[in-house]
Amino acid sequence: MITFIGINTKSVLNLMQEQDLNTKNFKKNELGIIEHINDVSLEFSSMLGLDFQAGQIYMNLLRVGPTTTGALAKEMKIDRNKIYRIIDDLVNSGFVSMTLSSPKLCIATEPENAIELVLHKKKKEIDKINKSKKEIIQKIQSVVAAPLGTSIPTFRVIQGLDNVYSSIGMSIENSKGIVYIVTSIKDIIRMYHSDIPEKIKVSTQNGGKVFVITNSDEKKMIPYIKRLNATDVKIGKLPSNGRILAFENKQMFMSDSTNANDFMDESSDISLCTDATEMTHNISKLCQFLWEVSSPINLK
Repeated sequence: MITFIGINTKSVLNLMQEQDLNTKNFKKNELGIIEHINDVSLEFSSMLGLDFQAGQIYMNLLRVGPTTTGALAKEMKIDRNKIYRIIDDLVNSGFVSMTLSSPKLCIATEPENAIELVLHKKKKEIDKINKSKKEIIQKIQSVVAAPLGTSIPTFRVIQGLDNVYSSIGMSIENSKGIVYIVTSIKDIIRMYHSDIPEKIKVSTQNGGKVFVITNSDEKKMIPYIKRLNATDVKIGKLPSNGRILAFENKQMFMSDSTNANDFMDESSDISLCTDATEMTHNISKLCQFLWEVSSPINLK
């Protein structure tokens, strides 16, 4: 029996047997079913701002119903100490509740309520920033004597998926030139639920062009690709498992692997950002070459 990213297919097969479904036919498509389940988990955790493993645990709780933390750790083959920490975080965030019984049972919050909870928290955060942003900017300007900015090439390392996407989105929004995005389809699924598509839309409305190269044009992935609002999209062989963005010889971002397994911990997403002339020029040339040798994707 195959277990893939915390999903034990034996329980899925048993459920199908209870429903008089043909498990022989299911086994032929077992990997496809597992992949679909994990795609849903990836999409859901991305939308709610959960790291991938926390999202997997939440999805499994929805699937199996009330259960103990120990049983869940065994089901998902996760270290007990680690799963206890993740469950505590999910409880504190409102995604999971615990019974007062002995043993205590974990119960997943209904997805609709979980989404509303996240929306409420995000709205409060945005309202707080909007209320105080002008005042804090004035205070900063009052204590900064020298003009901000420098002509010296900069080099930054950005850690955490939210921080990486935020920096990328800001750079895209301010771009009026050509931007190349070279990344995996799994990363595009993540971007689907970020504000990057809106930033791309702003850039193109201001005269910018955003070209995307990815590694899949499966029919089920087309909605995610279209949502990016890119000028054009192609499929091709990626030079690495990472993410590359080139801003027409002005700036570049490079990240390590962007495959689904690497989103188990979103803090592990680390990106290099620089405006060093030689590096940005070389990466821009690489992206131009990849674009030329890649094939168009039919988004209709």
